[in-house]
Amino acid sequence: MDECIHLMDPALCSICTTASDAGSNRVGSYGFHGGETKQDVLDDVTRMLGLRRQVVSVGSSLPSDVFVAAARRVGVPVGSMPEICEQIVRKAGHHYSASYDSRGSISGGGSTVTLEGIQAMRSALRALL
Repeated sequence: MDECIHLMDPALCSICTTASDAGSNRVGSYGFHGGETKQDVLDDVTRMLGLRRQVVSVGSSLPSDVFVAAARRVGVPVGSMPEICEQIVRKAGHHYSASYDSRGSISGGGSTVTLEGIQAMRSALRALL
């Protein structure tokens, strides 16, 4: 049986069937997304930092070197991507939400920053740069 990105029968997955019907959705680096993708935001961040364009990898993983460059540029300590994201957002005086990274997930989530997290970091960088 073919499975969608949510490991379900594509015909039964309400997310995929809705996504494939909506004309405004785009295929991102991982499945269907409505509106802005991690790649869109990453492109903005790399432009702001004067870095070459980088690609969001399989599974929507962001390149850690962009976070390191951002940390150095705004003067926050280098750590994991979620730590850097949080420090940049807080340095700009913005609210940091647990939904911006996966540290609070049951598995601990490793070093994953969500779409909302990188959007918050982009907003913070705009204020700081």
